[in-house]
Amino acid sequence: MWDFLFGYFFGRATGIWRIVRPLLWLFLIGVIVCGFIYAYVVFHAVSERSQDPHVHTHSTH
Repeated sequence: MWDFLFGYFFGRATGIWRIVRPLLWLFLIGVIVCGFIYAYVVFHAVSERSQDPHVHTHSTH
């Protein structure tokens, strides 16, 4: 009984699982790629901010 209920709730008993499973994998891969892009942007911004400025604040010009 529990197998049927869990199968029904996750789409296996209705035949939707064939469509939902690739969509879940695609969503998971998209989340991972977005996470890598976000981490790259954040680390790039931190490294740019930690460099010495080219223009000094006490410049006479």
